[in-house]
Amino acid sequence: MRENTETMYELAFQFKGTKLWQKVSDDELFAVQLEDGEIGYCTVMGMLGDHYALGLYVGESGYQSYRFLLDRPYGAVNELAMGEFLTSQDCLQCSFENKDMLSDDELEEVRAYAKAHEKQLRGRNAFPQFTKYRPGRYPWHFDSPLDEQRICTALSAAIALKKLLRGHQNYELGLEPVREGAAKIPMLVQQETRWIIKFTALPEAKTRCPSVEWNDEMKTARIRRLKKRGTLQCGVMRLPSPVQDEAEPDEAPYFPLALVSLNPATGILLKPVLSQIGDGRGIADGFAEMLLSAKTAPERVELRDEQTAAILSELCKRTGIRAVIGEELDALEDAMLQMTRSMGTDEDVEDDVAEIEDLCEDLMQMRDGELRQMPREMAEMLLNLAEAGLVPDELAKRLKKLF
Repeated sequence: MRENTETMYELAFQFKGTKLWQKVSDDELFAVQLEDGEIGYCTVMGMLGDHYALGLYVGESGYQSYRFLLDRPYGAVNELAMGEFLTSQDCLQCSFENKDMLSDDELEEVRAYAKAHEKQLRGRNAFPQFTKYRPGRYPWHFDSPLDEQRICTALSAAIALKKLLRGHQNYELGLEPVREGAAKIPMLVQQETRWIIKFTALPEAKTRCPSVEWNDEMKTARIRRLKKRGTLQCGVMRLPSPVQDEAEPDEAPYFPLALVSLNPATGILLKPVLSQIGDGRGIADGFAEMLLSAKTAPERVELRDEQTAAILSELCKRTGIRAVIGEELDALEDAMLQMTRSMGTDEDVEDDVAEIEDLCEDLMQMRDGELRQMPREMAEMLLNLAEAGLVPDELAKRLKKLF
């Protein structure tokens, strides 16, 4: 039993009752001053009727993960891209799910609370669920009283925000789309028994990929002496199958990091380099070992993206290998996508299709005026899915007309 179970569920049901998602979109961010001194950045999800939740991104690192998800390129939706987005998140979330999304322990807990407090658990999205997302980790339950306290504060602030919005337009309280360049957002601060609004500047957007230092002098010297020829294309990805660390059975499973390397001249894929600890240091060391085992090194390495560059650039620079961000690495991208698909299960695919079908069903019930309020990026994603035959023709025609 969690320390704050009663309060968490009480606030979750209160938040659901506000239906704040009908008033505030997921990119109209607001902040909350947390008791431990951190600033929490809150996003309200549910305006499109597909996922009802309050997300709390704590501190600058949390905010940067929110920005990465917000700025994702909808025009390039595939399993590989979605995996990168979902495994990058750093947040706490209170969502409302169907009962089949909850574990047996979660069901027992929420049903006990509902029975004791005469709450109804009927229909879709009736069951509160509390989930912790950490980069590179499988979504997990809250594992500390601090997580519980933080989500309680965020839920209380969201409930207060709905009251403050009565009789006001969103912009009058400073709620404006972050996607459109808002530089500051309203911050709710509790003063005794009431909440007031102050403002806080948003952190400057930063790369999510800090550089990996390379300081193995012995391996550096050995690689510098290798004969260099040809080009390699390299990309880093999270494998879609989580791994449980046997030494830490209570920790969330992690998604291993993998380096995929392709010789574009021959089309041959090299054996992937895996990092069991799930970070860039293991990848850089594995890449060095791969070169030493092959007794040859490339003259040039074309790197798939900033994340790959952050991991390998320093190693390449110190070993005399020219490293550049590659363009149109289609063969490498196809290989990585195929690897993702081969490791996914039929159940995963069925779940994805079911989610799309549920979303389309909800959208079909909306009037044209409501659909026009949809973020254009979301519309573009749906139009891409329509080309794959995953969106009903009637809905696709309406979206093409409106957007």
